[in-house]
Amino acid sequence: MKLGYEVTINKPIEQVWDYTLDPDNLALWLNDFLRREQVTGDPTSPQVGDTANVTYAQGKGEFTMLEKVTAVDVPHHMKLFMTSKMFDMEIVNDFEAVGDGQTRLFAGADFVRLGLIMKIVMFFSAKAKMQADHEKQINKLKELIEGTP
Repeated sequence: MKLGYEVTINKPIEQVWDYTLDPDNLALWLNDFLRREQVTGDPTSPQVGDTANVTYAQGKGEFTMLEKVTAVDVPHHMKLFMTSKMFDMEIVNDFEAVGDGQTRLFAGADFVRLGLIMKIVMFFSAKAKMQADHEKQINKLKELIEGTP
């Protein structure tokens, strides 16, 4: 299953990049995000191969995914591969300067492996709802970035 969404943010590309990748901002716009713990590398200067544990709420508990940077071109492109026991997914964020102080952001997620439990969950979850949730997150990110000085 693939999700994707594109918005134009009324801020320069460097500001959009910095805000989006700042671990302190993730809880403000990512659904169910709890924390991010850098394992290797520097979160302020991402490099291919850097890793982090990213933890999300799940019902009354939580689950952690290992995030690995698989491609980076500051401030234009970031690709991550996230793994867990339940599923693996590839995250792609593309940033493009498109005008005076404007940035086009494409945010995509591709579920590349699903465990049995996630296959059942996905079977009963409408893709339209997942896409709507994805769009809501990215629109929240846009709102937050545009609200910063």
